[in-house]
Amino acid sequence: MGTSASNGGPKGSPPLLPPWYNDDDPPAPDPNPDAPLPEAPPSDSPDNKPEGSPEDQNQPANDNAIPKPVPEVPATDSTSRNWGSAKGAMTRMSNNTGGASFRKAGKKYVSSLGGSKSATKAASQGIRVGSTYASFLGSLSSRGFAETLDSLGLSDFIGKSTEETCMAIANVLAPVGSTNDEAIARDAMISTLDTLYTKMEENDISSLENLTSELVKETLIEYVSNYIFGKWMYELGSTIEKGNITEHEAVELECAVKDLIYAETTEQYRTVTIETNTLQDVSTSKIIEDIFSTAYSLLEI
Repeated sequence: MGTSASNGGPKGSPPLLPPWYNDDDPPAPDPNPDAPLPEAPPSDSPDNKPEGSPEDQNQPANDNAIPKPVPEVPATDSTSRNWGSAKGAMTRMSNNTGGASFRKAGKKYVSSLGGSKSATKAASQGIRVGSTYASFLGSLSSRGFAETLDSLGLSDFIGKSTEETCMAIANVLAPVGSTNDEAIARDAMISTLDTLYTKMEENDISSLENLTSELVKETLIEYVSNYIFGKWMYELGSTIEKGNITEHEAVELECAVKDLIYAETTEQYRTVTIETNTLQDVSTSKIIEDIFSTAYSLLEI
């Protein structure tokens, strides 16, 4: 399984997805692509109430369920964004004129979002899907592959091909949505599952239940890197035009930028251990949010 096929995702974003991805129902195009993207809901909004709140206490407990992604709640974005400088840096980088480095382009981009804290807050959909993915990994470790698929309603896919199973898992963890952020998170999840699969012994998808803590950390950082890159490309618009550089050069650029985000974040987390037995409790969302914050902060330097 490679990552050589594009899914025609969000406008301005050229993420490359595995050949088993075939989205027959893509999100509707954004009628106003130049409008500022919404930030995450404020901390006191209903979506961000802590677990165990009075509203939740009346609900029946289900310790075996893996959390499903929570729909994103739009919020008014009051941040003033100056895209001109960031777009210029990315365009010069794509054209290889030497006018800006990857790091300089990343710094300008994060600055245009209002800094790393604002960028992390605006990545609420990415954090939601990442948290669900982390819970999925924790379930694989504690309950095994077959039981985890059964908890997702995917027992019919046990024993089926890796391509079918990966697509089914992606559909549950990051279903097709109606917003650009949902499309970006879905693309990031599909690419991440593809990369994780290639690391498995003999490409046996059931061996996902034997993930080491190091591989868990790697794949979570991989997801965050994929999401940040996808959103970066979408928000800056189509700065990498086919008329300016070849398709091969665009692929190389994509890999270089994602590798930068991944490598810098991985180095920062070199001495941090993420245990699989912590990935199904209330701290999961905080773990993903911290990785996002670290990645954006490193781009900001």
